[in-house]
Amino acid sequence: MSKQPGSFRGRAKGGALAIVLAAVLVTASACGSSDSSGSSSKVDSAGLKAAEATVAKASERPTTIPVTDPVGKPIPKGKKLTFVSCGVEACALQGPILAAGAKSLGWTVDQVATDGSAEKVQGAIDAAIRNGADAVILNAADRDAYSKQIADAKKAGVQFVTCCSLATAGDGLLYNTATDKQNGPIGDYLAAKVVTDSKGKANALYVNISAFQILKQVGDTFDAGMKKYCSSCSVDNLDIPLTSLGKDAPDRIISYLRSHPKVNYVALSVADALGTGLPAAIKAAGLGDKVKIVGQGGGTQNFADMKAGSIDALVPADLFSYDYLMLDALARHWAGVPVNDAGPPYWLITKSTVPSDTSKPFPVVEDYQAQWDKLWGVS
Repeated sequence: MSKQPGSFRGRAKGGALAIVLAAVLVTASACGSSDSSGSSSKVDSAGLKAAEATVAKASERPTTIPVTDPVGKPIPKGKKLTFVSCGVEACALQGPILAAGAKSLGWTVDQVATDGSAEKVQGAIDAAIRNGADAVILNAADRDAYSKQIADAKKAGVQFVTCCSLATAGDGLLYNTATDKQNGPIGDYLAAKVVTDSKGKANALYVNISAFQILKQVGDTFDAGMKKYCSSCSVDNLDIPLTSLGKDAPDRIISYLRSHPKVNYVALSVADALGTGLPAAIKAAGLGDKVKIVGQGGGTQNFADMKAGSIDALVPADLFSYDYLMLDALARHWAGVPVNDAGPPYWLITKSTVPSDTSKPFPVVEDYQAQWDKLWGVS
């Protein structure tokens, strides 16, 4: 399972939701839509130059956290938070991050593991409300699945925050970050990388999991970016069904590549779920020297493949920003100041910039803790 999750909200429930929550993000038919007429030999020089500028900017590691305004008022201490985990490693990794941030604020976090099913998550939220939690933190909160729990929390004065969903703040939901709109730039970064790397001669395949609606925005901006940077480049789309995750997803991609030999770049909407095993499958199919891989997210194996040179670029999920943004929203609410509507920072990494230790989650902003403490007035 991935260690750098992105996230989503869609029709999928339970264990399937947990699979991709482990990443952040053009809806296609099951057999894919094709525009593989091949790139023109004429290169869009202006588009290529713009793509190169985007890649140069995206490749700079962010040095500042996404919120810059100090809270400016005392933040109450002693708050009790409940983090409802989806039960897989990717979700469980967020618990310690939240606990560390909460400690700075003088708060505690009760980490409750579940199997990700709606029933178990609902039960965990109900228990948190009964046990006097001041706030509940839940990834990818789905109003349809948890409407009763959100309403009960509101009635009890319990704050509800989330990340990585399509839910709109308000009516019992204090805050949501890493939304589909906030994730949109990821697709533009990936498109710019493909165009730059191919020197304006790319035939790209965008591989998506359309069951997760939050992934659509990244696909849309990838398509738009490819058109913007390279009018002669082509983009095909392939949708992978939930039943293929962890099973035959690489085989489906290889089958598509064999039947569309002009494709030379594969862009993954969720590298964690779609990319594990793909570089090896591409190599075994004899396509290793022709097809390059880019994507959103990334887990331990994905980063190992990048270090080995078999994944060209990734935009990793930043769990630290997700978690600290949710804590910041609670801090500002309880301090009586406006909550910032901020999204996480993004960083396009390659073999030359991937952190040396990818065995555990890494922050995009290296000194994030000191910067958040300063804003909270606890440094």
